[in-house]
Amino acid sequence: MDVKSVFKRNDRNKFAYRVVLQFMDGTKHTRMYSGFETKKEAEDARKITIRELANGTYVVNDSVKVSDFLSYWLEYDIRKRAQRSNTYDSYSNIARHHIIPAIGNKKLIEVNKGDIQRLYKDRAGYSKSIARQVKTVMNVSFNYAVSCKLIPMNPAEGIDLPKTVESKPYHTRNIDVAKTLNMEQILLLLEASKNTPIHMQVLFNVLMGLRRQEINAVKYSDVDYINRTLTVERQLGKELDRVPNSRKESMTKRELPLKTPSSKRVLPIPDYVFEAILEERKKYERYKSRRRTIFQDDGYICCSSYSGNQDQKIFIGGIIKNF
Repeated sequence: MDVKSVFKRNDRNKFAYRVVLQFMDGTKHTRMYSGFETKKEAEDARKITIRELANGTYVVNDSVKVSDFLSYWLEYDIRKRAQRSNTYDSYSNIARHHIIPAIGNKKLIEVNKGDIQRLYKDRAGYSKSIARQVKTVMNVSFNYAVSCKLIPMNPAEGIDLPKTVESKPYHTRNIDVAKTLNMEQILLLLEASKNTPIHMQVLFNVLMGLRRQEINAVKYSDVDYINRTLTVERQLGKELDRVPNSRKESMTKRELPLKTPSSKRVLPIPDYVFEAILEERKKYERYKSRRRTIFQDDGYICCSSYSGNQDQKIFIGGIIKNF
């Protein structure tokens, strides 16, 4: 960047100076700061600009609206970093439905701590969970704005949610006893799920604590039959921006990495679940032998029971696919 000397504009009889911005792709853009009544005023403003350039707080574009910035951030930062659609959709929903309607028309450079506090207070009245997500999105997105030189500092930094929203300690989980099943209810659920297509899902969730997408991705090859342990190392979900090769190809049943490295874990299998896995494997082998021409052996444990007309559905590795 190059800050030019102060000069007097003949057309307006006022003083001005120019800043030449050179971007990484080699392109240049010139910005002019004018309207100063005296040369001293212009010189003082020029010194501030030089100082901002030196300490990294110079704002490249001060006319960007919050709505335009968030749309850009979602497409060019989050979309590139998100490996699964759930993450992108979650950020997008918060930005488009809870932040943009409130402050979307403001210029990014004009957003202040008061705006952030009012936004948090309003969203806390709507939903405590939404308020927490709004805070996350504001901090992540505005930190990105700072890195792009669109704002000198993050106005959301250090702003807490209203006291009505309890903060969640990092890597801890608050258990609502009123919403937690007791042993009698768990036994009732396990018994009721028997002979239903979701029995294995219920077992993995209730007795082993697996998430839904992790459950759907569990394979027989993940089971250590000697030590009776299960390795959780993938999930099934919708891959962001993926276009299916045909109408028959599933958009949601794609193997994806786990959300974080710590999500990969080895869990002991309770005896009840281990016996159920063995019984499910017998069914799997029967399906495999009976439907050799239409069976794709992917080894998923949680497979739907085969039902309906064979022309309408096909059993593929434990997953029913509709035509």
